[in-house]
Amino acid sequence: MTISDESGRQGLVGYRTNEEWQDLVAQAGSMLTSLDEIEDEDVKARVFGAMDGVDALHREALHRLVRLFKEGVLEQVITDPAINTLMGMYDLLPPDEPACQKVWDFIPPDADAEPTELFGQDPAHWSPAPLDNLPEEGEAFICQMEEGSVLVSRVDGQHLALEANCPTHNDVMTTGRLDGVSWLCPHGPGCSYDMRNGARLGGGNGLECFPTKTDVKGRLLIGFGMPFEPIMPSF
Repeated sequence: MTISDESGRQGLVGYRTNEEWQDLVAQAGSMLTSLDEIEDEDVKARVFGAMDGVDALHREALHRLVRLFKEGVLEQVITDPAINTLMGMYDLLPPDEPACQKVWDFIPPDADAEPTELFGQDPAHWSPAPLDNLPEEGEAFICQMEEGSVLVSRVDGQHLALEANCPTHNDVMTTGRLDGVSWLCPHGPGCSYDMRNGARLGGGNGLECFPTKTDVKGRLLIGFGMPFEPIMPSF
């Protein structure tokens, strides 16, 4: 919709602020998650099937559209939060440079144990999350690290770190949302994970979890290639 000013120039009407956009994303995520509560399995299958069809249409069209962009156009348009969210949903964001480097020498001498276990080709090690401040209760961030995309949060008084790539949709959950102890994946309705142990609610492949601790500088350290022991409430 457009209106004209006294000079006859058209102005844009109906656009949301960035804050209103974020609220809309949160509302849509909540509504999508609620679809998993549909009790009639036939209705649920038809609803999810229709959504998958719409998703396929959008994905194909957007990938074709981006291929028409001249070099540098995508990098310019994704500075808009709404466009960034949309491109992120369909795996069209350009790759980011690592936000931090591995750190091998900051483990204090009085640490309980030096990590020695090997996983694959990389030795076990600790790396600092690229955060200015430690997450507060209920906050969540996706950090781009040399080891990959990591979801960092504070839930029930614990600093938690999990892989940020959804194994179900094979995509980074950039626009996901924290809901209590659950992380809601933005790529499909009903796809959510328990932040405390990485388990996918309802079954399926879960998220890899990493141990965390803070160092003498107050940085949040994430352990890679070493065992993780979830701290779950006892009932």
